[in-house]
Amino acid sequence: MTKLLVRDSESGHVSPFLGGILVQSLVSVGLSFAEAYEVAQHIRGMIETAGGQIDGKRLRELVADTLEQRFGAQTRLAYVLGKAKRRQPKVRTGQREEAFSVGVLARRLEGCGIHYEESQHVARLVEETLSRRGDLVIERDALRRIVFDILQSTRPDVADRYVSRCRFRESNLPLILLIGGATGVGKSTTATRLAGLLDIVRIQSTDMMREIIRCYLMPHVVPTLAYSSFDAWRGLPGSDARDDRPIPDPLVVSGFLAQFGNVKVAIEATISRAVKEREHLIIEGVHVLPSQLNLEAISDKALVIPLILALTTRDRLEEHLTRRVSEQPDRDSAGQRRKLEEIWRLQSYMIDQAERAGIPVIAVRGAEETVSSVMFEVMRRVSARFPPSPSGLPGQLCSSTARPAGMHADLIRRST
Repeated sequence: MTKLLVRDSESGHVSPFLGGILVQSLVSVGLSFAEAYEVAQHIRGMIETAGGQIDGKRLRELVADTLEQRFGAQTRLAYVLGKAKRRQPKVRTGQREEAFSVGVLARRLEGCGIHYEESQHVARLVEETLSRRGDLVIERDALRRIVFDILQSTRPDVADRYVSRCRFRESNLPLILLIGGATGVGKSTTATRLAGLLDIVRIQSTDMMREIIRCYLMPHVVPTLAYSSFDAWRGLPGSDARDDRPIPDPLVVSGFLAQFGNVKVAIEATISRAVKEREHLIIEGVHVLPSQLNLEAISDKALVIPLILALTTRDRLEEHLTRRVSEQPDRDSAGQRRKLEEIWRLQSYMIDQAERAGIPVIAVRGAEETVSSVMFEVMRRVSARFPPSPSGLPGQLCSSTARPAGMHADLIRRST
C-alpha cells in the first residue's frame, strides 16, 4: 500500500496520513465506527488519486465536505468545531458509575476466547447500539444483555461463554491459573498476555520464589537451589559435577524434584494467600507441578486451572533457546542451549506427570496461538463450573431460548 502524506503548509512538516486517527475523530462527533471507517477509506482514496500527498488544510476541507454530503450540515459543523454530538454513556453498577469503554469491553470479550479483531468488531457494534439508544447512563445488566444479544447473532458459542464469564465474575471466586513447563517454552510471555485478558494483576514466578528462598537459607541446607532446574542434580549429595559425563535421566529428575520440594511450600503458601484474599493469581514457572501440589483443599474456594506448556519437538525447543541467546543474554541462555538434552528430559517428565493426573498439556506454537489455546481451556473450565443459564444475566438468556433483538440483527447485517 502506498504511503500517504499530509503536508503542513505553514511549517512545511510532512507526516503520514493515519486513517485510524481520522476514524476516532469522526466517531467522536457522532458517526458509528462503520460509518467513520467508510469515510476514512473514501478520503484515503481521494489522497491516492491526488498523488499520495495533500495539504493539511485541504484534507480537513475534504473531510468536512464529505460529512456534509453524507450526514448533513450539523455533522460538518460538529467536525469543524471539534465538538462531540454525543457524550460517552456511563455504565452503572450499584452506586458506582464509569464511562463505557470499547477497549475494556473488547479485552473482556477476548477473555471469553475470541480473537482481537472479532472482539473489537462486537465492541463497536455495542457502542453503536448505545449511541442509537441515546442513554447517558445504562445499568450494567442492561449492557450485558446488549452484548449477549449481539454475540448471539454472530457467535452463539461465544454468547454462552460470555454468560459463564459473567456468572464467574459475580461469584467472587478467585481464579488461580497455574502455568508449568520446561525452561524456554514461553511461560512468562504467555502469563503476561493472559493477565491482561483475564484482568489479573498478580503474577508470581517460581524462579523468583527460588531466589528468595536461596537468599535466606544457607547453601548447605538447600544445595539444589544454587542451580537451574535442569542442573539441580549437581546439588544432590555425592553427585559428580563433571560436565563431560552423561547424566542419567533419573538423576536429572531427582535433582529437579529435590529443588521442587524446597519451592513447593512457597507455591502453596502463595496460593493460600490469594484464596484467602479472594485475589486472582497466575503462578508460572518450571516448578509448577500441579500433580504434586495440594489443590484439593481449595477446590471449593477458588477456580483452580493447572496446565503445562510444552514444545513438541527437540528442534523447536532448541529454536526457542537459541532465540533467547540474543533476546535475553543476562539469563545465560547460551548455557541453557548447551543443556538442551537435560531440559528435554525434564519436559518429558512433566508431560508424563500431567497426563497421568489428567492435567491439560498445551502445545506451544506462535505466541498468539498459544494464548488462544490457553484461553480456550480457561473458558472450558469456567463454563463447566458456571454453565450458561437464565440466572446468568437478566431475562431469559439461556442460549437455547434467547433470540437477538431485531435492532441488533439489523445492525449486524449492515456492518458485515
